Amino acid sequence: MSSLALMRWLESAPERYDAGMRWITLGRAARVQSAVAEAATPTPGLAVLEIGCGTGALTERLLRRGARVTAVDQNPAMLEQARARLVDDDGRVTWIERTAAEIDALPEGGFDAVVASFALSEMSPSERRFVLEQAHRRLRPGGRLAVGDEVLPQGALQRVVLACLRLPQAAVAWLVAGSVSKPIPDLADALREAGLTIRGEERWLGESLSVVVGERAA
Repeated sequence: MSSLALMRWLESAPERYDAGMRWITLGRAARVQSAVAEAATPTPGLAVLEIGCGTGALTERLLRRGARVTAVDQNPAMLEQARARLVDDDGRVTWIERTAAEIDALPEGGFDAVVASFALSEMSPSERRFVLEQAHRRLRPGGRLAVGDEVLPQGALQRVVLACLRLPQAAVAWLVAGSVSKPIPDLADALREAGLTIRGEERWLGESLSVVVGERAA
């Protein structure tokens, strides 16, 4: 069970966000972000659009792999944390304060890769569909979309085990904001519906965390 409410509460205090994400993902957040960065940037020098950069954990990994990043987030406090984290970015990051849905203002075909980690699960199904379609359009022919997020395990037993593991998180989320969200039913299918060809998927934590790589037709 995933908690959008808890993530939103953590976003209100960015200095706690990274620690909170480690707790929500039972320590797997860094692994997901590393897998996204590796999939999106097989070679240095690529232009990458990052949706929902947060405090810059994924941005930092992309820079280590030699990418040039356009980092988008709607939360100014999160962007400030990311800038402070990557103050020595050598000018390779362009920070933009806007919502994920507003990436449609960026140039079509302007990026070698588009990435997102733990951002799509914060959206409604219709918002997610629109953002993925726009991400597809931002890619150059042959470009990659690499996303990592919470997903619904395929097996019934795994769903029960995960629900038990996440019960404390759900309780905190309900107390904080009175609501609990659900993980993405099938991340790979969401990318297919946006017109991308799936090139790979990895799962962890009882199949509850997924990294999917899609590709725009050349």
